[in-house]
Amino acid sequence: MSDRKVSDLPLGSEDPSENRLWDALATIESEQPSSDLRKGFYEKLEQASRPTAIDKLRSLLGFSGNAGWITATACLLVGIGTGQMLGTTESASGDERLVALEENVSMLNRTLILDRLENNSAGKRLQGVLDAAYLAGDDAEIASALLQRATEERVPSVRAAAIDVLGRQIGAPSVGKRIMDSIVEAESPLVQLAMIDLVLRNGTQDQLNELLELAQDGLLYPDLSRHVLTSLKRDTA
Repeated sequence: MSDRKVSDLPLGSEDPSENRLWDALATIESEQPSSDLRKGFYEKLEQASRPTAIDKLRSLLGFSGNAGWITATACLLVGIGTGQMLGTTESASGDERLVALEENVSMLNRTLILDRLENNSAGKRLQGVLDAAYLAGDDAEIASALLQRATEERVPSVRAAAIDVLGRQIGAPSVGKRIMDSIVEAESPLVQLAMIDLVLRNGTQDQLNELLELAQDGLLYPDLSRHVLTSLKRDTA
């Protein structure tokens, strides 16, 4: 039996025949690659380790790592910005460029508010209502979008916020006229009631007088006409 220990065998076998097989295999000389094959292998390895022309260019320009590409991008952006500034120096003054920038920011802000007012998310619509509070008095389109939220919104918190914002802006001609028109055109008593209460709480004297005329002329729903007459008489008693 061979002197090889069981622990030395690849599979730790105790079978004598298998031990003899492994001993026989150990005596076989392993085949070595020829000198030509060995030489070719090292030549390929050396070629693979040599830097290419692109690698040399990257190293020369400092683009060999991520930091290099970040630097290159920053330089490109700075270059574009500088070129635009130099190109517009002769055609526009600093003040004109500042005015143009402010107009662009205002336009983007306005577009964002309108998008939020029409968003599918109630939270986004509420944010749009709050953002529109300072623009509704000067922007008829935003005032119209707010009025839509005040009359058609199904989420009570959003509708209440829109009514509150419109109430603060009711003195603005663009807002006040739309509210008074919506009272007459309202197809739902609930919508008409919301607009009437808005005018009763925040309306100017002219708007209150116009509301009283609508009630007296029977242009409101009957119950709401009585509501207006009772409220205004109570206020003037």
